[in-house]
Amino acid sequence: MISLKDLIVENTIIPAVRNLNDFEDALKAKSPVIFLLTGSLLDLENIMLQVKKSKKVLMINVDLLEGIASDKKSVEFLATKKLCNGIISTKNNVIRSAMKENLLAIQRVFLIDSGSLKSIKSFIEKSSLPDAFEILPAIAAPYFIENIRTDVPIIAGGLINKKEDVINLFEKGAKAISSSTKELWQIP
Repeated sequence: MISLKDLIVENTIIPAVRNLNDFEDALKAKSPVIFLLTGSLLDLENIMLQVKKSKKVLMINVDLLEGIASDKKSVEFLATKKLCNGIISTKNNVIRSAMKENLLAIQRVFLIDSGSLKSIKSFIEKSSLPDAFEILPAIAAPYFIENIRTDVPIIAGGLINKKEDVINLFEKGAKAISSSTKELWQIP
């Protein structure tokens, strides 16, 4: 099985596709991983074919994809039909289902207050760890890194639109950045 730790080398900028018109640009990006945050179940077969041709890995956010629920059976369907390499979700049960189906799993965390941090600490204590955590908004990622000790890669996402933001987050310990700002996808 593919490992995100192997794919996400230091300072990776992951294209986060919010508009399918940007998908071709994501395929040209340096990152070996693409986050799909839009589209529908009907788009996945064609998208996955293009991703395979480009030798990249497709992570889909099942919380945002149309035509599919964020539940165990949907994850099972995606795995059986090989419509993605992995799942992104805020829902712990979906992450656990993805892991059971041998899909990559990224736990998306909206870190808005100390209660959010306490909740994720509880999740870490009770569950197997996902392949990565995506912390939103990105500005909260350094706080997460300081307060949660884990070997799991930390991806900072959300509200990143300048090169200075990217550099600052890498300096503060983020392993990767996810961004829908196309101009950032080619930063070395």
